[in-house]
Amino acid sequence: MRLSPPNSGRYPPAKKGNVRWASGNAKCITRKMAASSLTTSFPTIIILLLLSTCLIGSCSAQSGVRSAGVEPASSPTIAAADSSLAEVLKNYDRNIRPNFGGPPVRVGLTMSIASIDSISEVNLDYTITVLLRQFWKDPRLAQPWLANKTRPMSLDGRLAEDLWVPDTFLTNAKEAFMHTVTTDNVLIRLYPDGSVIYGMRITAVAHCYMNLRKYPLDEQNCTLEFESYGYTTEDLQLYWMRGDESISGLQSVNEDMQTFQVGAYLTAERVAHYETGDYPRLIFSFNLIRLIPFFLLQTYFPAALIVMMSWVGFWISPYSEPARVSLGITTVLTMTTFITSARASVPRISYVKAIDVYLIICFLFSFGALIEYAIVNYTTLVRQKKETKRIPLTPLVVTDIQPSPVTPTGNDMQMVEVGNDVRDAPLATVSEADMDYENPSDAASTPSDDSGMGRQPFGNIRYRVRDRVRDTVKARTTQAGHRVRQTTSRVRRRVGKILDDECIIDRRSRYLFPIAFTLVNLVYWFTYIYVDMKDDKIERDF
Repeated sequence: MRLSPPNSGRYPPAKKGNVRWASGNAKCITRKMAASSLTTSFPTIIILLLLSTCLIGSCSAQSGVRSAGVEPASSPTIAAADSSLAEVLKNYDRNIRPNFGGPPVRVGLTMSIASIDSISEVNLDYTITVLLRQFWKDPRLAQPWLANKTRPMSLDGRLAEDLWVPDTFLTNAKEAFMHTVTTDNVLIRLYPDGSVIYGMRITAVAHCYMNLRKYPLDEQNCTLEFESYGYTTEDLQLYWMRGDESISGLQSVNEDMQTFQVGAYLTAERVAHYETGDYPRLIFSFNLIRLIPFFLLQTYFPAALIVMMSWVGFWISPYSEPARVSLGITTVLTMTTFITSARASVPRISYVKAIDVYLIICFLFSFGALIEYAIVNYTTLVRQKKETKRIPLTPLVVTDIQPSPVTPTGNDMQMVEVGNDVRDAPLATVSEADMDYENPSDAASTPSDDSGMGRQPFGNIRYRVRDRVRDTVKARTTQAGHRVRQTTSRVRRRVGKILDDECIIDRRSRYLFPIAFTLVNLVYWFTYIYVDMKDDKIERDF
């Protein structure tokens, strides 16, 4: 039995399909070999990919550094700085100044003003906060490995304890302290050539001599003085780095101050002479200009208004004693209170201040208004007493009737009453009565009887005398009334004159007091604003 090849049903006969079958088998074998080789080299490929990635990242980093223009090989490192400072400080002695045994070390100063406050006229001082910077060169601190660098090396402020620093102190400071929150406010910067910048933040209460003759219209000149405590001019020299431009920050200080403004300022260098030698000193001098609006509202305007209030009494009647006396006493006591409060805000000095002069002027004007009413009242009383003594209260009427030879009877008397005085007015004789009495023929021709007709001549005389006396008394009474009316009108005129005199005093005071007060104010303000009373100016060449 003939057997067919295993793939006889699937492949063509061998004669025709041997090559194709062989190639198919070869392809299968090749694929199997490739799969096995790929499986065995996969970890190697991953490792190669990782290595290529690292190489590409390092190249890009180096290219970025080179593009920034920084040489990595020459940049300082912590190790280099540490070793360099350790090497420098290894043989460094902070107790010996730079250039010891040679020329004096020059220390330059600059200063930024942070604040000026608490200016006290009572204690004659002020509080100032400054950022003080000192510059000097110490060859021992030179860093050769930083020779090509321009930027200084900023160090921790605590390094100042290991370095030599100037012994600068504030000459006119009552007390001072250095800020330590959150750490000591100290900076140190070191340059390659050994130059050092030493900065600190200081708050000091400094003494300021004040000339208060023009207070509160004054300008005070205060100073802040720096001096070396132990080094003389042979060892150390202090100087301002840029002259007057060494001071900065005054513009911001003026914005924060309320009662003063910092005006002109200057810097100066001088030498202080002591028994132990000559020591360098630096002075920062500045003017403090007091702002007057605060004192105008607090003192000047109220004092002037109190004086004007005392003038209200000139329009009150002189006979209103309680009103005018109360007004005068109130103004005087108020001015006394003003003077007391003003003296409490300034020290006890031996000379008179401008505010004292003004308050005394206001006090005198208020007291003068009270004295004016006293003069008016006294004048009224004196003139009233004089007029009372000069004019009697009950004027008498005196008649010039001569007594008659004929004795009048009781019926021939008339009672004359003038005012409150009652007197007996004797009857005066008349010529007709005498003539009738001397003609007995006329009397004899008249019959007489018991009824009284025989006494008719005497009765006629009596009647005629009575009528004449009545007419005379009537005339005299009319004349007396006229005299009383004249006297009364004269008294009224004199009393009115007295009242007019007192009103004249008040009327004149109404414009004399304001005019005088205005003139005194003009003299006062001109004197204390334009007249220079300073005797403690600090000049640049002192």
